[in-house]
Amino acid sequence: MNKLKKWLSPDLLFYIIVFVSIIIFVLLQPFGDPPDEVNRFKVAQFICRYGKLPTGEEFEVAIGGYGGSYAFQPILPYIIQGLFMRFLTLFTRENLMLLLGARLVNAVFGLTMAVYVRRLSLMLFTDRLTGWLFCFLTMFLPQNLFLHSYVNTDSMALMSGAMILYACACGWQYDWRRRDCLTLSAGIIFCALSYYNAYGLIVAAILLFCFSYMKSVKGQKKRRPSVNWRSLIQKGLFISVIVLLGIGWWFVRNYLIHDGDLLGLNARMENAMRTALPEYNPALRTTIADTGMPVWDMVFHTDFLHFLWNSFVARFGPMTLPTLPFLYIWYYRIFGFGWLFSLIPRRWSNGFARTGGYFHSGMQSGLPIEKNRAFPTLFHLPLLLSILITAGLCIYYSYTNDYQPQGRYIMPMLLPFMYFISLGFHKLVSFLEVCLPFAVLQKWCRPIILGGLMIFLTGALILTLGCIVIPHYLTTVNFWNAEWIAL
Repeated sequence: MNKLKKWLSPDLLFYIIVFVSIIIFVLLQPFGDPPDEVNRFKVAQFICRYGKLPTGEEFEVAIGGYGGSYAFQPILPYIIQGLFMRFLTLFTRENLMLLLGARLVNAVFGLTMAVYVRRLSLMLFTDRLTGWLFCFLTMFLPQNLFLHSYVNTDSMALMSGAMILYACACGWQYDWRRRDCLTLSAGIIFCALSYYNAYGLIVAAILLFCFSYMKSVKGQKKRRPSVNWRSLIQKGLFISVIVLLGIGWWFVRNYLIHDGDLLGLNARMENAMRTALPEYNPALRTTIADTGMPVWDMVFHTDFLHFLWNSFVARFGPMTLPTLPFLYIWYYRIFGFGWLFSLIPRRWSNGFARTGGYFHSGMQSGLPIEKNRAFPTLFHLPLLLSILITAGLCIYYSYTNDYQPQGRYIMPMLLPFMYFISLGFHKLVSFLEVCLPFAVLQKWCRPIILGGLMIFLTGALILTLGCIVIPHYLTTVNFWNAEWIAL
């Protein structure tokens, strides 16, 4: 009976739903239907075929018409996919199976992200329902599941974000055990070698690590901040050495083969200008900045925000397949109210500390309460900064380079974004538990509100898959009936 309960645990059911949802996308989408999968797959295919890394100059990895290549940017996900495909060639040369293998690598990244998100929820919220709400908001978002279903680098970036924040939460709680340092190092390595837009999470990780060593001590007149510099420097160096060993080879390689270009961005731009067709040449492209339109007008007086948030929630294929219209309205309401409620002051609710707060309290972990509660704002500021950095990079790219308001460009902010929404609804129900007049209302407001939100999020995912994704691909070109001419 105990074994049966273990196998039928809510955690396992959660992981199964996440993985099955990703596999539905994996098995139905035709090759090249997701955003630029053809050109991304070229890099993994090159590694599979030749057993070496491309420089980006090779014809086999060039982006047709546009010039340049995805091989100039971090390619760790493509390396893993290429090596796995190379292993599969020992058993089959069927292009369909090789592509399926490459996609399954990202599906595993998605499942790994779900595991770390669940662990993170237990660290961030002592209240069980709020923790599950955070998991549902993050992993049941249709666009998040979609990003784990095709060849790209976004999937690893999202997984690395969950690893980074989980390590930081554990570090705040347990004074940075060795396992926490190693998890943070691995998360930063995966992030740095996957997607430049996710680097805001690395900045947040550095700040969270430093802030975790700040605590409040009692002075002669008032409490003052204190920093444990010895532990900060020792463990900081330990993490830094591992990260530099893990990512240094890539940037040194870029420096050597691209004439000192560490990031490879200038080399890609120069290659694109040499090889692109005239109508797609970046040197001849007119950007929003070139027109003289202010950034403010681009963001608020065009369709920028509409398409950005629309594709942040759910827009599949080459950004042409939306979900049901009413679902967007309710998602936006959840986002808006969640952020609004997150501004509720803690002192408004005497029951807030009783039901759990920003992360495990020192009383429950056995650590001094002052360590976790002296500077609660310091835990939130890096998360807010990572959101601003990610959104800023997206706006900057659309304004100065190529106007593409796509939700996947801001997806690295998913975890901190959903954290504040979950915190907002947690504050709301904690406030209501104190202010509502009858005991029965105080007792049931939490399960009704948080449970209702989770029912909606589950239903929205089911409706999206059952009414939009599955019927669309089964009645049109799909993974199994497409002509594989590009392969």
